[in-house]
Amino acid sequence: MTPDDRLSAFLGEAPAPRACDVFVAEVMEAVERRMFVDRLMAGGAAAFAGGAVLWACSPALNLAVDILAPTLVPVAGMLVLAAAAAILADRLLPRK
Repeated sequence: MTPDDRLSAFLGEAPAPRACDVFVAEVMEAVERRMFVDRLMAGGAAAFAGGAVLWACSPALNLAVDILAPTLVPVAGMLVLAAAAAILADRLLPRK
């Protein structure tokens, strides 16, 4: 323990950061920023690829939706009503 550290401990002060600690923190920040940008670019590329695939498949998907939509509308309506009832019951009923 250096005399400065002992004096800081005695006075209850935090010792001043050393230059090497600041350098390590800056390097770690740069590495994390680079990793964030890489992950962001990978996510953007995946989203673009998924959008391109869906755009290419849109004629077949439109046909499937046109065929299935009339039969699935009542089911979707019942599911929405059941979800709304569950949400309202959760808010209105007291918890134990």
